[in-house]
Amino acid sequence: MAPATFHYEQNEAFEELASGENAIFGSNTRLLVFAASVGFARDHMVENYEESGEMRWNYIGQDQRLAVISGALAYSHTKDEESIVDPDVQIDVLTKYGAGGARIIKREVVDEPGDNLDNLVTFLEDHRDTEDASGRVGVLEQIEKEVSSLSPPDSSES
Repeated sequence: MAPATFHYEQNEAFEELASGENAIFGSNTRLLVFAASVGFARDHMVENYEESGEMRWNYIGQDQRLAVISGALAYSHTKDEESIVDPDVQIDVLTKYGAGGARIIKREVVDEPGDNLDNLVTFLEDHRDTEDASGRVGVLEQIEKEVSSLSPPDSSES
């Protein structure tokens, strides 16, 4: 059974990016999931994070998109399919990678001079995995070739 609430590290990135009129993220929940994704992508997990924020699990568990991301992160970290439906494992992965990702976001987005939205866009562009993107293009080209080999030759079409 999922806990009603859990604690996570809430640093200045949450204040700057998820609060107020100009918030880029609609909530701390969305920023935590994004931060956990950043932490995972950059392999930055914090075991002993500061428990300065509190969140209800149902904010994630009842949001289909956030729940899928949370389950995917947990599975990717543990390689155990049971983690996809285990809130305790998902919370553990979210909070540890979330702390790492939030620290990266604070350092590389919030602490940089300029507008936070511009800095976030630059951050995302700078860290896009071009090798992974080219691999996806190769897979798409292969699928396209296989699909086109299944279609009838042009001469039989009238």
